[in-house]
Amino acid sequence: MNPAQVYQTLRTLGPAALGRRLYYAIKLRTGLLEWLDPNDGFGPAELQAHLLDNTTPCTMLARRGAGQIPFFFAGNRLAELSSALRELVPAEIKKKFSERLDELEKGHLSFFSRWQADLGNPINWQLNPMAKIAWPRNKHWSRLAHFKPELGDIKLVWEASRFSQCFFLTRAFAMGGDERPLRLALRRIDEWIDANPPAIGVQWNCGQETSFRLMAWCFTLHAAYGRELLSESQFAKIAASIYRQALRIERHVGFSRSLKNNHSLSEAVGLYTVGLLFPEFDRASRWRRLGKRILITDACRQIFEDGSYIQHSMNYHRVMLHNCVWAVRLGRLHDDVFPDSFLDRIGKASVFLFQMQDQTSGRVPNYGPNDGALVLQLTSCYYLDYRPIIQSAHYLIHGTTVLDDGPWNEESLWLFGPQALETQKSGRSPESSKYDTGGYYTLRGRESWGMIRCHTYKERPPQSDMLHFDLWWRGHNVLRDGGSYHYFCPKPWNNYFDFTRAHNTVEIDGLDQMVKGPRFLWLDWTTSRFREYARKEAGRIESWEGEHYGYKARCGVTHRRRIERIGETAWTVKDDLLGLGRHDFVLYWRLGDWPYTWDSGKGELRQETPAGIFQLCVQSENCEQREADIIRGFEDNKTVQGWESLYYGEKAAVPVLRLAVSGTCPVSFVTQIGLGVSADAQKKLESH
Repeated sequence: MNPAQVYQTLRTLGPAALGRRLYYAIKLRTGLLEWLDPNDGFGPAELQAHLLDNTTPCTMLARRGAGQIPFFFAGNRLAELSSALRELVPAEIKKKFSERLDELEKGHLSFFSRWQADLGNPINWQLNPMAKIAWPRNKHWSRLAHFKPELGDIKLVWEASRFSQCFFLTRAFAMGGDERPLRLALRRIDEWIDANPPAIGVQWNCGQETSFRLMAWCFTLHAAYGRELLSESQFAKIAASIYRQALRIERHVGFSRSLKNNHSLSEAVGLYTVGLLFPEFDRASRWRRLGKRILITDACRQIFEDGSYIQHSMNYHRVMLHNCVWAVRLGRLHDDVFPDSFLDRIGKASVFLFQMQDQTSGRVPNYGPNDGALVLQLTSCYYLDYRPIIQSAHYLIHGTTVLDDGPWNEESLWLFGPQALETQKSGRSPESSKYDTGGYYTLRGRESWGMIRCHTYKERPPQSDMLHFDLWWRGHNVLRDGGSYHYFCPKPWNNYFDFTRAHNTVEIDGLDQMVKGPRFLWLDWTTSRFREYARKEAGRIESWEGEHYGYKARCGVTHRRRIERIGETAWTVKDDLLGLGRHDFVLYWRLGDWPYTWDSGKGELRQETPAGIFQLCVQSENCEQREADIIRGFEDNKTVQGWESLYYGEKAAVPVLRLAVSGTCPVSFVTQIGLGVSADAQKKLESH
């Protein structure tokens, strides 16, 4: 690293976290990690020495069969839940369960809640299904680097081992009563243990992945307890693997904490879960205390005071909330209470996500890193629908629902029982809001709303996207973010979705707002300032203004953006580029992939969206050269443009309006947007 990169790394991590990472790197390079976490062949025989009070797997299984270990649906509560579940889930969804079960039995597993891949039967847990390459089966996990071009994206080989299938199979059992789904889930767990001996292979490489797997296993186990399908020997084998995986998390949780992201929260929840659900383990008390302490400490650091989240990602915000809701609910069932300060942060985080959602679709802006994670797959809602976690998080904190009834209630049903469906609705609706700490702002009308980013980074930024504007109309994302696609892929795709040109903002002189460092690191972090918010005519007109200084040091230019909502049918965006000298400016507007007509001379676009006619007219002021075009799905060996990624590992072509000008500052862009009205009608509206 050069001095600037060293400084930014220190600034990002802080001295303590950087020290942990350096210590971890030394252990990795010297082989100490392999010595500390060896392939010890840990199994049922070894587990017996780590059980308290002369406990045996037989007595452990009997205790669970009698419902003595509290869980979300322990004992006879599963029967109550099943009855409510059959009423909640639509008939057309139930019909698909049998078909999906057949696919799972063949080894066709779901990836990132979107597409399926054939991993064989039994499952090849080391296979990258896109590259059709298997990761090594006989190497210690510390000797397998995360980023190896010849093996492809490591997340593609991790995904199946998160065991999201456990949630589906448990739900299928609860709705149908047939034990076939549970038998399949237990068989897959058994196969995984045989194929992944302790500390060997890529599936032991990440503590967060391990935690998600343990949560899923525990979910299925509690549905299987008390039934003849789980033998003592199989339970002993699974319990031994759970112990060994929790031990792996404990040994390396310090490294995860140094990342200052959701890894430490997930691993804390993994330890806490095993500590609560397996009190017979000799380290259970330590894991429970350690997991709870890390979760409280790190969550209160990572969730900002206004409820926004340190990773600047809607998807990771959901991951964080799923972790916290699981832990708090499970703790309450075991009479283990979390402090009010922690619950207050969760409450604020749930309100934040509620304010960022589109009420019609349940979606949120496709903003920030998105690794395809959906920790608790407990509904039939599609991946982009955030209503399940919004509803369950609100119920956890307030004991009431915040959304109308719908299939998204299933998550709350599983976590809290039928009483969660019988509570009164809070009556709250999303409204124009500002989150100054996190740098998120919304303007809301009845039919359209927008989100704006304006933030001064004090922690690691994920994407170079300041003053990005997301616009939603009647449930459709008409101006949108590009997403994130893959975390590891070859050029030119490796960083495109992180760059300024993949967002609805202005690029200057072909540069990004920040300097790209190695891998996930950005240098010269953007600073910004929110300038004003105004509301007129009883909310019929709203305006917002802010600016960022990402280009000021390198180009001497400040980008100021003003956004105005006029009633329900018109928006105006004015971009002022302030400073000195002559520069090249490019304004990007990312559109939905719907039919459109485009007049480049007038800069007018008319698009037929599912919500109605969307019109956009973009003009520039004080410029000498002008080039306007629409790019869709372009790629060559050097660059790409006109793509979006709604799901991890999947990209799709979308039209991107690009207005490029050259001129001497100050230069301005003016974008007028009409929703469902003619251009003439829009001008009349704006004149008033």
